[in-house]
Amino acid sequence: MNNTTTIPGITKGFPPLKILIIVLILGGLGLFPFISGNRFYISLINEMMIYGLLAMSLDVLLGYTGSLSFMHNAYLGISAYVVGLFLIHISPTSLWLACFAGIIFTSLVALPVGWVQVRTGGLAFALLTMAFGMMFHTIVWKWYGVTGGDDGLMGMPNPDIHLFGWNLGSSGDPVAIYLFTLVIAAICFFLTRRIINSPFGAVLEAIRENEDRASFVGINVRRYKLLGWMLACMLASIAGALFILYKGYIGPSTMSAFAGAGVLMMVLLGGMGSLWGAFVGAAIFIYIQDYISTMTEHWEIFLGLVVIFLVLFLPTGFVGLGDHLKRFRKG
Repeated sequence: MNNTTTIPGITKGFPPLKILIIVLILGGLGLFPFISGNRFYISLINEMMIYGLLAMSLDVLLGYTGSLSFMHNAYLGISAYVVGLFLIHISPTSLWLACFAGIIFTSLVALPVGWVQVRTGGLAFALLTMAFGMMFHTIVWKWYGVTGGDDGLMGMPNPDIHLFGWNLGSSGDPVAIYLFTLVIAAICFFLTRRIINSPFGAVLEAIRENEDRASFVGINVRRYKLLGWMLACMLASIAGALFILYKGYIGPSTMSAFAGAGVLMMVLLGGMGSLWGAFVGAAIFIYIQDYISTMTEHWEIFLGLVVIFLVLFLPTGFVGLGDHLKRFRKG
């Protein structure tokens, strides 16, 4: 029996060629800061990896359960604020405890929110994600005494990063935080891929295809949608911890509806139902934003044109480009 399965043109399983490509990509990314030495590009790729992780968390919802979250970035923001507050007010050197606190707190917030949302579906689910996201955005914007309000949370310490007994250096060092982000993002990718390719992931896909049929065969749809939601929010919280360690700052604009739309565009650019496509979409989005914004402040117009082009001519995103070219040659 063939041990690879395909959905929307995306191959599951790791053939030898794919393993080689993954090793080369990870090896290249790991060596990049030592070869380049350009701090701007090191920081740019670091940001791509963090937002790629956030986009992947949204793709778990949208691509595998069919649930649309308009402001999934809110959970990145919640985690980032908690990590920052922990390091500022509780223990400025306990990086891992701070990250753990951010993930746990975000999960505790996401659990009741998800419990409410999974009792709806379709447009109602999407609107609820926006409603809760706007509520969280307003809280961090108005709670000046804790979050710093519209000034954001500042005064972040730079704790040392210890990974597998190895001291990478201070989190304020661009190379150290880059390597830390690369390792954590890679671990999250492989773990999430393993989960998605498990029977649990198959159930999520069954729910995405037809909720009524899944319920008819005995699947507890609400429970599995809630578990999918919690997985997505936990991944977003990890991205939030990496974000504030990388930036040293978090402001309410990171949790805005506009920023949430940007994360959704990343998923669309890369292609839904492909975890690695989220990283591709994030890289394209951030590069376009960075490159075009140096020429004009209206970069959103050009990015919008790219998204419109994709929706019309390449609905599977850039990950589906290979299949699209094959069909074009045959046609």
